[in-house]
Amino acid sequence: MNMSDRLTRIRESEKNSHIETYTKENLYDKNSWLQKPIKTARELIPLFGEYKELRVLDLGCGIGRNSICIAETYQNITCTVDCVDLLEIAIEKLRQNAKAYGVERIINGIIKPIEEYEIRQDSYDLIMAVSALEHIDSEESFIRKLSEIKGGIKENGIVCLVINSNVRETNAETGESLEAQFEVNLPTEKLQSLLEDIFSDWRVLKTGVAAQEYDIPRNGIISHLDTNVVTYVAQKTELQN
Repeated sequence: MNMSDRLTRIRESEKNSHIETYTKENLYDKNSWLQKPIKTARELIPLFGEYKELRVLDLGCGIGRNSICIAETYQNITCTVDCVDLLEIAIEKLRQNAKAYGVERIINGIIKPIEEYEIRQDSYDLIMAVSALEHIDSEESFIRKLSEIKGGIKENGIVCLVINSNVRETNAETGESLEAQFEVNLPTEKLQSLLEDIFSDWRVLKTGVAAQEYDIPRNGIISHLDTNVVTYVAQKTELQN
């Protein structure tokens, strides 16, 4: 099977899985995995408290788990949050959520694959990609996008990356091994080394690896995922010797 067929199959599987999840769960509902922004995003939000203008990019934004909270926090300044996702249902629900939380003028929903979204030089104060970059179409595009993200950050801006690595999938009922439905599935150490190399001249604010496992609906079955989640947060600022 060629790479094009594999990409089509994986993206169709992911689309169906997310449609099922987004249909059943609402943003910030109690007892949902969407009940609040991820911890790392919550930690970053106060760092922009002195800004008069703020521009944010959320790659793989979903229905707004992280971006809606940022928009709410900074709705009284000049703030724009560009939200990119491949799935129409994600952007549709993002826009509904933005309206429900009174931040529709701040949230800019964009339906596009991450690899096709052009990040202009020095254009964002914060770029987030939470469980998103591993769904870029190839490892080569993944590496190019990391460099593009780096170039897109303004002076003193921050990049927040949360990326699955070394993903294993099994049938939750039978234990049968399944193909991991991730376009890019790097070994953990390779991913960490890549991030360290690309952002070597930046100040690291947070880095770490957390083993996680969870079940998701996948092609009519429940798939059990084991993954090493790599978190990498860095700031574009002059390093002090």
